[in-house]
Amino acid sequence: VQGLPAVMTIFKNENHWGASNVDFQGHRVVRYDKRTPTPTNMKYIDYGLSILRSGCFEAWPAVEAFDLASLYEALADKGQLAGFEVNERFYEIGSQTGLEETNDFLRELQLREVPGGGLES
Repeated sequence: VQGLPAVMTIFKNENHWGASNVDFQGHRVVRYDKRTPTPTNMKYIDYGLSILRSGCFEAWPAVEAFDLASLYEALADKGQLAGFEVNERFYEIGSQTGLEETNDFLRELQLREVPGGGLES
């Protein structure tokens, strides 16, 4: 959505690979809540890549650390957070299960490699 100060990449997760924490409607993140997500409205999960204009940080203390989740919540509440939907699932490596799933995925890619360095379709 043009003119908004922030955009978050999101994936339609439906609580499959983690708790869905984004209510996405009409190209906007209308609610973001990582601490207490509501499964009935939140079908998407933040994908880990966001772009924010510097002005988004003006209300936050420059000398203190803060959780970006709080910033995303505030932007969504004000209607200032666009969403960009991606269609490929993500792989995280922050847990043993996530690391194993990522390794399996990479092994599968390696097995699908064809001579000449490309991947089989």
